[in-house]
Amino acid sequence: MIKRSTAEKMLLILSTFAVITISPFAYIRWLEGDIMMAFIDALVVVMMSVFFIFIYHSRNIKTAKIILAVFLAISIVTVVAIRGQSHLFWLYPAMIAFYYMLPARPAGIICFIAIGFIAIILFPFISYLEFLTISFTLFLTALFSYVIFNNYSKTNRKLALLASIDPLTLSGNRRALDKQLARILAEQSREHSKVSLLLLDLDHFKKVNDNHGHANGDLVLIELVELIQKHTRSLDDLYRYGGEEFIILPLKVDLLKAKSVAENLREKIAQSTFANGISVTVSIGVAEYRAGETAEAWISRADAALYLAKDLGRNRVVIETEIAVAQAL
Repeated sequence: MIKRSTAEKMLLILSTFAVITISPFAYIRWLEGDIMMAFIDALVVVMMSVFFIFIYHSRNIKTAKIILAVFLAISIVTVVAIRGQSHLFWLYPAMIAFYYMLPARPAGIICFIAIGFIAIILFPFISYLEFLTISFTLFLTALFSYVIFNNYSKTNRKLALLASIDPLTLSGNRRALDKQLARILAEQSREHSKVSLLLLDLDHFKKVNDNHGHANGDLVLIELVELIQKHTRSLDDLYRYGGEEFIILPLKVDLLKAKSVAENLREKIAQSTFANGISVTVSIGVAEYRAGETAEAWISRADAALYLAKDLGRNRVVIETEIAVAQAL
């Protein structure tokens, strides 16, 4: 069962509603002999049906929203050109819809282009005062909508960022980790490739807090994250998994290469000093993704490797395949 996003559901419902509500108008206008408007209504119905199929199968929301906004703008301008000033009022709610569906800049461009065409169409047929009134009200509606939705988008981005980062270390939090894991598993379901994760845990971190205080312990975590981010690739994301545990993924390499990355990182940390000269080491468990498994199972295998690293004396890297060897011994 495909789980669809809220945006997908909204667009599918919108296109279905448009087909159901506009179809009778096309038929009625055809019966009344209004062939031109009947043709336009029928074209809208066909386009919305195609739009529904495109969304349903491709799930390409970004492209679909642009196509829908452009099509609606063209449809409104065309109707105004055919039927005149009385039909331009459809542009007011349409402009709000453009800003709701699209980022502020492309929505604004579509709005102002539509306003420009409508102004050109109406200018020869209405009084100068009417022309100015219509032009300014359309322009101000588009401008105010741009300001409101642009600020709304910025606020949403800030809130989304705050909701996805750990407030102490500024690494990703569990919520961001869950989203990243979901994306990786979706990619793996389409096309399997080599991808590994690292699960890190600071050795004897409780002693750091007990001997140096929690404030210094927090500073160690902050500086540790900065060090890890400095020495990992830009494609690898760091997430605070809990307490002094962190996860790095996706390492788009096999298990042995991931172990090499982990060893280099372990050495860098062991050779560094942190807040007030505090030295720490880390134990790291490494696991490569197996086709069809859950995120929990993947992390669990890395966690088992991490516990083995702890049992073997800490400050070391263990990969999942070494667990069976250790158990056999």
